[in-house]
Amino acid sequence: MTAVAWVIALIALVVAVAAVIVARRAAAPVAPPPVSDEGDQVLHDEARLSAVFAALPVASLRVDSDAVINAVNPAALATFPFLDDGLGVLEAFGDHQLSARVRDAIRTGDPARFDLRLFVEGRRTFRVVLVPFDVEGVREVLITLTDSSEATAYQELRSQFVANVSHELRTPLTGLRGMLEALEDPEMPPDMRADFVVRSRAEAEHLEALIDDVLFLSELESQQGDPAGERSDVAEVVPGVVSLLAGEAGEQGVTLVSEVGQGLWTPLTPRMAQMVVRNLAENAVRYAGPGATAVVRGRRVGDCVEIEVEDDGLGIPERDLPHVFERFYRSDPSRSRRLGGTGLGLSIVKHIADRTGGEAEITSREGFGTTVRVVIPASPPPVTDVPGEAGVGSGDRERW
Repeated sequence: MTAVAWVIALIALVVAVAAVIVARRAAAPVAPPPVSDEGDQVLHDEARLSAVFAALPVASLRVDSDAVINAVNPAALATFPFLDDGLGVLEAFGDHQLSARVRDAIRTGDPARFDLRLFVEGRRTFRVVLVPFDVEGVREVLITLTDSSEATAYQELRSQFVANVSHELRTPLTGLRGMLEALEDPEMPPDMRADFVVRSRAEAEHLEALIDDVLFLSELESQQGDPAGERSDVAEVVPGVVSLLAGEAGEQGVTLVSEVGQGLWTPLTPRMAQMVVRNLAENAVRYAGPGATAVVRGRRVGDCVEIEVEDDGLGIPERDLPHVFERFYRSDPSRSRRLGGTGLGLSIVKHIADRTGGEAEITSREGFGTTVRVVIPASPPPVTDVPGEAGVGSGDRERW
């Protein structure tokens, strides 16, 4: 059952108990005796109603026929500590839309649901439910407010992500289509044809890299928490990545070296470890600039493993630093596309770090270089076979 369904069910329970109290009061004698079973039952029902109202897990409040608050539950006070009995809805929240909707519910008796942005520790989005009910012929309204800011922000982020992906895919596709159409010209000079073939291949490779990154990021988002049963040794990953990027580093005029310790086990899958180290090293190779030196480090620091790439190159403008881990953010878009960047590398790195309880940070000064550091909680090394140990056969290993 969804959170909204729970809220509706709880509201229905409150209204039902209120209706029972009203019915019992209507059926009670005009002049009841000082002590009676019926009177005790009414008091018991009122206590039950108050307990149910107080126990509602969402911010709830009751307002009378004049849109004045006459009851606030603890969940509402935790979110809106300024609420108090006797305050009007407009006075309490300062929102004309909420006040108008409450008065409409009082007037018509029709329930309502809508989203509303209120200023509570910044602007936050709330799902508001209004349920009118009658008490002895007087209409009141039960209001519940559920904070949906995270869900709203996530939906906006996904919508923006889809729009960005569409834009990023359209750019190389448009260029590729244009070059393929040009290649159909039988009178195109051979040297131009060869150049177009090379550029078409580069655009196709860029598309492939972009799609791979998008799928990998989607996979990370769909599987929260540490990767169960998987580990990797960063000490083995770093030298392999440095060797793999040696050719590209030479083309860019960047000296790429590694400094790595031993036994740097992390709770990353081999693919995740490869993505972290490669994305950091590729950024340095592509953007440090000719003549720069980039050092890829892996080391144990306390209970964590640090993966760090430091270069003495061009650096990043200060205005861009707060945004470098955002998806598709590029401080130099034209250069990034020319060098094959997808704009997702550092975003993937940060997502992997966050997922494992680690962190990613960057420091840079324009003209003096950049350092990107990723800290991942360390894992114990795998248990290897012990010769002669009972119950452990050749090739059997404990999976972590």
